[in-house]
Amino acid sequence: MTRKFFAFLLVLASFALLYAPTAAQDNVIVDGLNSPRGMAYDADGNLYVAEAGVGGSVSVAGNDELGSGTVGGTSQVTMIAPDGTQSVAVAALPSLSTGPEGLGVVHMVITSESMWLVLNEGVPMLPFADSVIELDRATGRMTNFIDLYAYEQDNNPDGTDEIYSNPTDVALADDGTLYIVDTGANTLYTWTEADGLQVFKSWGDDPVPTSVDFAPDGTLYVGFLGQGIAPGAARIDHLDANGEVIEMFGNLTAVTDIVVTDDGALYAVQMLQFGEQGPAPESGSVVAVTADGATPVQEGLNFPYGLEETPDGDLVVSVNAAFVDPGTGAVMLIPLGEM
Repeated sequence: MTRKFFAFLLVLASFALLYAPTAAQDNVIVDGLNSPRGMAYDADGNLYVAEAGVGGSVSVAGNDELGSGTVGGTSQVTMIAPDGTQSVAVAALPSLSTGPEGLGVVHMVITSESMWLVLNEGVPMLPFADSVIELDRATGRMTNFIDLYAYEQDNNPDGTDEIYSNPTDVALADDGTLYIVDTGANTLYTWTEADGLQVFKSWGDDPVPTSVDFAPDGTLYVGFLGQGIAPGAARIDHLDANGEVIEMFGNLTAVTDIVVTDDGALYAVQMLQFGEQGPAPESGSVVAVTADGATPVQEGLNFPYGLEETPDGDLVVSVNAAFVDPGTGAVMLIPLGEM
């Protein structure tokens, strides 16, 4: 993901600050969040939400990609029980704020024993930036640290001039292999304790991969933001076990997350659309994606980001995920049975 892309996000942030989000949408199941991103359910039906946070009280000079900002322990993982009870599952994770956008924990995988957390880009003094960490659920102790930035620095798998890491998503295969999307490196990695990080597939044309999920048959889907977030430039690739493209779904815009439901249906989040004045408020959507194109499932969303299937077969989506005031993030239920 290039510096030009980050500069575009800063312009987008400036535009968004001129717009105050409207009142909470229908079917909100939790609100008051700070930059909610990816989500996951555990076997007991608890919903976990990654909150990237709002930085902190320490000012930092930043780097070429991020500029100046503040850091602090405001990123966290929030848990919502099936009865609606809300609690903090993991507190005080490092967060960087460059203004209206928080950077911190962005996605996760929950197993019976572990929480795998993706912490996206940050400044050099920010602990665990550009990494995936494993926490023991019983003790909260870190049991694995996967340094995506170090691998990018040593190997630069997409072959571009930039050394840039920004992990954004993770998926766990049945055999225990982790699949990790590094958006900045334009690379999908695998990781096992035995083999460490391995390049599964890398893209040299900067398509900006953002998300990964498994189909019921074990094949993979990868979502792309699209270079420069250009309208229609986003896509989803369906990959076989060797990383070869089985099929491609194009003409999407700003895909930030995807989910393949238990029945094999493919859904995607489009973070925004563009109007005459640029990125339009409340223009994000969740769409069902097939060979015939994208069918809207929920429109009018303000900066949505994460998507997950509920235990009942519906969907949840995080909204007001970036470029809005602190505490305005939320998670909405999308009942598929009402379609």
